[in-house]
Amino acid sequence: MKKFLKIAGSVVLGIMVLLVLLPILFKGKIESVVKKQINENVNAQVNYNKFSLSLLKDFPNISMGMDGLSVVGKAPFEKDTLLYLGNFSTEVGLMGALSGELAVKSVLLSDLRLNAIVLPDSMANWDITISTEEETEVENESESSEFKIVLESFIIDNANITYVDHSMNVASTINGFNMDLSGDMSEVQTNLMLDAGIEHLLVNYDGINYINGASLKLDAGIGVDLEKMIFSFLDNELMVNGLTLQLDGTVAVKDEAYGLDLAMGTTKTDFKSLLALVPEEFLKDFDGLQTKGSMHLKAAVKGDYIDEEHLPAFNLDLAVENGAIQYPDLPESIEEINIQLLVENKGGSADNTLTNLEKFHFKVAENPFDASFSVIKPVSNPTFKGKAIGRIDLHSLANAIPLDSFDIMGLIETDFVIDGNYALIENEKYEDFNASGKLMLKDFYYQSTDLPQGILIKNSKMTVNPRSIKLESFDCIIGKSDFKLSGIVNNYLAYLLKDGTLKGSLSHHSALINTNEFLAMASTEEGTVEGETPIEVVEVPKNLDFVFNSKVDRLVYDKLNIYQAKGKVTMKNGVVKLNGLNMNLLDGAMTMNGQYNTASMSKPYVDFNIEGSNLDLNVAAHSFSMVDSLLPLAKNTEGKVSPKFSYYSVLAKNAKPVMSTINGGGWLRSKSVEVSNSKIQNTLASTLKNDSYKSMKAEDLNINFILDKGNVIVKPFKTKVGGKVVEVQGTQGIDQSINYKITMPVSRKEVAKMAGSFGFSIPTSGDDLIVDVLVKGTVQEPQLSFGLDKARKQVEKDLKKEGEKLLKNFLKGF
Repeated sequence: MKKFLKIAGSVVLGIMVLLVLLPILFKGKIESVVKKQINENVNAQVNYNKFSLSLLKDFPNISMGMDGLSVVGKAPFEKDTLLYLGNFSTEVGLMGALSGELAVKSVLLSDLRLNAIVLPDSMANWDITISTEEETEVENESESSEFKIVLESFIIDNANITYVDHSMNVASTINGFNMDLSGDMSEVQTNLMLDAGIEHLLVNYDGINYINGASLKLDAGIGVDLEKMIFSFLDNELMVNGLTLQLDGTVAVKDEAYGLDLAMGTTKTDFKSLLALVPEEFLKDFDGLQTKGSMHLKAAVKGDYIDEEHLPAFNLDLAVENGAIQYPDLPESIEEINIQLLVENKGGSADNTLTNLEKFHFKVAENPFDASFSVIKPVSNPTFKGKAIGRIDLHSLANAIPLDSFDIMGLIETDFVIDGNYALIENEKYEDFNASGKLMLKDFYYQSTDLPQGILIKNSKMTVNPRSIKLESFDCIIGKSDFKLSGIVNNYLAYLLKDGTLKGSLSHHSALINTNEFLAMASTEEGTVEGETPIEVVEVPKNLDFVFNSKVDRLVYDKLNIYQAKGKVTMKNGVVKLNGLNMNLLDGAMTMNGQYNTASMSKPYVDFNIEGSNLDLNVAAHSFSMVDSLLPLAKNTEGKVSPKFSYYSVLAKNAKPVMSTINGGGWLRSKSVEVSNSKIQNTLASTLKNDSYKSMKAEDLNINFILDKGNVIVKPFKTKVGGKVVEVQGTQGIDQSINYKITMPVSRKEVAKMAGSFGFSIPTSGDDLIVDVLVKGTVQEPQLSFGLDKARKQVEKDLKKEGEKLLKNFLKGF
């Protein structure tokens, strides 16, 4: 007996030792095989922090896992992590594996982050598999393999999934996705239990959140027939926010299609259960909400789904009867809510879809609103029929629904009818298309955190016919700015229904436009320095074709005040053109022609021709950073100038000019300009020890300049300074470097102070000498030097004349 116990103990001990040693001995080999398989099949960088293998942890099963698994794609996705998995673990039956049956007992994916991206050219970041010629052979071999996968438990814990499709302008986010799928998959026919949920679902299409923060939960029994690949919903409950739905039917996976036979309906018929679909940010205090009324929601789909041209039959039936909403702390309620909506398709193309909102009615504070709308043939020829008539008092509506983030009030009245199809519009058969009505706003006011200045529309009236919308009046105030508009808008139906071009002609008048307020509203960047307003290039829509005849009594831009601005502005094909825009500014007048061109957002640009008269250059330098950059002396200048120049530059993303692309040129004229205390003048006065140079007055100024790739080239020009003729020429670089030459007469006494350092002396009496003042360095730190060659030659010439005169007098004595 003792001998038996010893043998048994030795066997058990040996098995325990093997269980400990085998994973240690084979872990490296298994891990190398895993790495090899990954590298041979995936075109991406795959890393993990830890690989584990154990026979003890889940004996008699093999436990294998990875921690910190990450998958990063290659160009152009090398900066995007496709997949991160905090923990992956699986249990495989040891006995089954030894007998030829790979029995996967469980799979756990924990802390999963998936980031799926599709570029505009439809390239996807998850397309990382390496295809080989051996794939088909491997697949055929796998079909005849005796190994079987028997899954008993599949768990996903805390997954967050992001999908961004730039080719379709779609973005979706799933946060807090959890799933527990359990059951015995060793049988061809089996039942599975599914418990899944999403804490936060967001779906955005073309900038609009169609699903904003919805939560979903599904508890379901699923019947599985793996031989026929048919999946049936058994006892189940689907919750979307607080709305409870029940699913019945089957899903069949076919070779080239999905066979669907599903029905869905509500298990609760009170109106409040439908309101649970509304995201919380749009429906506050849901728990305290008092409602009445009934509803029903039914949906079904039956048939094969192949593609968008081969759809199964489907329908959606939604109805609300005598609904009402009352918030406990608000005086008003929304009454008589009645809705009847039917969407159905008998199968085939999406063009067979019928959408019929037969009834939409509600009443707030004795003001009723009614609407109906139906659409058939939505793809080939949208054919619609609808009407909207009613009166909405927004102040009463705000007293019925809590609006914490904004304030709104005013009166909206509408009476509109539409009946026709797009083909009539396309063929300009407007007489056969019925679209008529009116829309009026009175004392409309809206204010929010994004629009703190508020917008007030005192009154607005629009009348509609099939061809156009006539804006009879529009009187609006935004902050300190006011706008009065009238005119006509054409082709609006094609614009709304088929992305056609919206055309129009409008007349505009404003007593004041303060652009600083609008720039402040556009500032949304975090970390902006206080006092700075970030600006971005604004794309002009290419499907707008408008002519504006505008008049602005006063326009404020930064520190600049512009008065009596009027002219013609056209907008077409992504380009805004100014035609003869006249204005008074900088104590003078200006005419501007040109364009702001965003036809290609990869290279937006401005191209202007400007002519002004009697403009105050000093005021301009303090109002425009560009003037200060190109003409740094302007801030030290007093006087009026009359400029004429052309200007072209490409715009950077922040709407500032790309300096290397600035081209143009022109001239500046002035009868008298006085420049004082510039760095150049102060240095000149210090060198010559004469403070009179700190203030210099130039007369009859006529400057011609060229803008070449951001460089300013000043052609030689002459002007009078203190009654003396001075010549100036030079360049200013894009890097703010300067290289000017000022040729000017200087008194002999002043030149004598410098001459000794140049190796010669001059007499201090006589006419002024010509000196070249060379200005180099930068705009911020100019450096002065002096060229005395002209002065030297002049002195030598004078000395020669004096010597000849003395010799002549000397000879006369004999």
